[in-house]
Amino acid sequence: MARTPLSPEDLADALAELPDWAGDVHGIHRRTRGIDFRAAAAHVLALADVADALDHHPDVEIGYGTLTVHLLTHSVDAVTELDVEFARRADELLAAEG
Repeated sequence: MARTPLSPEDLADALAELPDWAGDVHGIHRRTRGIDFRAAAAHVLALADVADALDHHPDVEIGYGTLTVHLLTHSVDAVTELDVEFARRADELLAAEG
């Protein structure tokens, strides 16, 4: 998968298909609210499988009632197609887990 930085236009197109994600070419994120700590931890473990499959690891924060996933391809310091693919898979996974 390409690790080439996305243009602002390409990222805007991608985010239009990922309504739970926000950000810009310097990073994208998804915040899930109203989640209890145990459910958030379970989501992180499931996201670890996605991360290992893609060899691409997000920054994750668990807060009071929130789970936030931050994506950026650190090797190019920009959002790439790899981040967008991770976001797609994360959305599928989180939807399946409810």
